[in-house]
Amino acid sequence: MRRLIGWCAAGCLILTAAAGCGDADQQLRSEGARAARDAASAAGAARVAGQSFLDHKLWSQPATQLVDEAEKSMGKAVSTFGQQQPESPESRKTYEQVSKTLDDADGTVTDLRIALVNGDRDGVAKLVRKLADTTEGLRQLGETAK
Repeated sequence: MRRLIGWCAAGCLILTAAAGCGDADQQLRSEGARAARDAASAAGAARVAGQSFLDHKLWSQPATQLVDEAEKSMGKAVSTFGQQQPESPESRKTYEQVSKTLDDADGTVTDLRIALVNGDRDGVAKLVRKLADTTEGLRQLGETAK
């Protein structure tokens, strides 16, 4: 009986592993969706910190610290996705699209941190507006790339 249960468990494990593998294109789309959702979260946090600074709810230093933390989270999402290896022309196209979107968002968060450090309220306002669009674009990419 124990041997039968062991074989059933091993069979279930193999089937689960095989079902989870999927094709390479789907795996890349899934990783892209995950990276986009993580980046959207980081971009949203940076946007809220910047807007809070503009609304006089946060001073420059705590706003900068929050944006710095968001920048680190964004960097992790960019780096993790950057390690993916596209295996087909379709997955290469997906890789390039997601990578460009992530890089643009990462650059905008970095620019926001710099504007906060420099006390550039106009720059912060411009970047907060840009991050609103960026965050929405990342969320959409995270949903469509699943």
